[in-house]
Amino acid sequence: MGKYIGIDLGTTFSCMAYINESGQPEMIPNSEGENTTPSAVLFDGDSTIVGREAKSQSLFEPQNFEQFVKRHMGERDYLFTTKDGDKYSPEAISAIILAKMKSDAESYLGDTVDGAVITVPAYFNEAQRKSTMDAGKIAGLEVIAIINEPTAAALAFGISKGSDKPQTIMVYDLGGGTFDVTVMRFDSENITVLGTAGDRKLGGYDFDNKIIEAVIEVASEDGLDINKDMTARQDLQLKAEAAKKSLSAKDKTNITLNISGRPFKYTITREDFVDMVEPLLFKTIGSMENACDEAGLEYSDLDKILLVGGSTRMPVVRDCIKEETGIAPSSEVHPDEAVAIGAAYHALDVLKDMQKKAKQSGDTSSEVFDVEIPETSRQYTFTDVTSHGIGVIIQNEYGEEENSVILPKNVQVPAEHTNHYTTTVPYQEKLLIRVTQGEETDLRYVTEIGTAEIQISPREKIVGIEVTISCDENSIIHVRVYDKDLRQDLGEMHIDRVSNLSDEEVKQSQMRISKLDISGE
Repeated sequence: MGKYIGIDLGTTFSCMAYINESGQPEMIPNSEGENTTPSAVLFDGDSTIVGREAKSQSLFEPQNFEQFVKRHMGERDYLFTTKDGDKYSPEAISAIILAKMKSDAESYLGDTVDGAVITVPAYFNEAQRKSTMDAGKIAGLEVIAIINEPTAAALAFGISKGSDKPQTIMVYDLGGGTFDVTVMRFDSENITVLGTAGDRKLGGYDFDNKIIEAVIEVASEDGLDINKDMTARQDLQLKAEAAKKSLSAKDKTNITLNISGRPFKYTITREDFVDMVEPLLFKTIGSMENACDEAGLEYSDLDKILLVGGSTRMPVVRDCIKEETGIAPSSEVHPDEAVAIGAAYHALDVLKDMQKKAKQSGDTSSEVFDVEIPETSRQYTFTDVTSHGIGVIIQNEYGEEENSVILPKNVQVPAEHTNHYTTTVPYQEKLLIRVTQGEETDLRYVTEIGTAEIQISPREKIVGIEVTISCDENSIIHVRVYDKDLRQDLGEMHIDRVSNLSDEEVKQSQMRISKLDISGE
């Protein structure tokens, strides 16, 4: 009888949790005895090191060290290349991290990990969600569901500290590499997402980079080029992160480096840091306003602002939120652990649903019946929303290509919407559907997810077609086409996802990663 766990696959740190037999959440420590694992990979000869040790050894092998790969999920052209020329996709690097976590979890639990719920930023697009699921598959994990990070945190909060009194809560989730703000409504049994906004490339990493940019500029005035010394550059990356954390408790701190054999010292005060990061804080405020606008609410309608993500430990973040909203943000959940715990709770719900479906189908031999599902103190159902509009590229009346949204942003999922179109020329023999994410008509401001092509019966006239786009519980997109002239359902179309690995590439990566010697030390 295997275990089902929740995994927070983070940009800078990852962690995992499960629900014990008493219905209580427990963090699963890694093999080093720590609840969080740095999302860092070092390729060291025949071995592949993951976590804290990889980070500490990165100064010796900076060219073989990869971190922050979550920011590249869904980017088809991004490949990490080692010093020896070996290339790894973002999915493969993430799979290496997940494989280490799976192994550590099995050692700690004394049982196999049969499945996992993995979290993603609410503002991840479909390509990034699919990449995350592919990473799990490459690591040998059955990903039974994907859940948005703010929703997972809200689930953890609701079960541990919720009340029967209805509440409207904003979850401010600032992690190492991504930022989400989500407005939700709680009652005694339901969590409903009302609005979401964010930036998939805004997080603690960017706060570090503000320090890095300042150090590089001052060093260059002394005739030192840090970017030409890879060891010094990696040392600066680590020390900028440490300086940021230090300034949460101290008024000033020093960064000392050895750049091409010359010593260098940089002093930064908390006031300097606040000035540096002000533009980043303004970005988060913009997202807060957008999420409230989508929910049709004012800040005064909020009962609580819940902080999630390690970067919310910075006093400047808390001060900014209070100044903007007049509400002192709450730290009632552990910023690093709440998301994994929420994912673990969701794993129980998914398992119950799997057992129910297996029973309805008469499949009483299904392995899911071997799993005992503990009862928790509270149970919630939750309703999430689409974080982006989903549509197709069409030709307008002037013969120009533009985006046509079919499934709008902020619609509760699972969802399905249909739009009516026509073929473009008589005797047309095939339809090329180009699926997009984004709200704008202008193609420069949308992302093309992929294409789907299907043959149709040629006719001498322009004919009407219906395109139906659905978004499932994991926010994965499906497309169906209906021929109105022939009254014929052409079925679900296979989307060739331009930003994702093919099925064959996933299999090849799975074989490759399974042969690596992966460890944390």
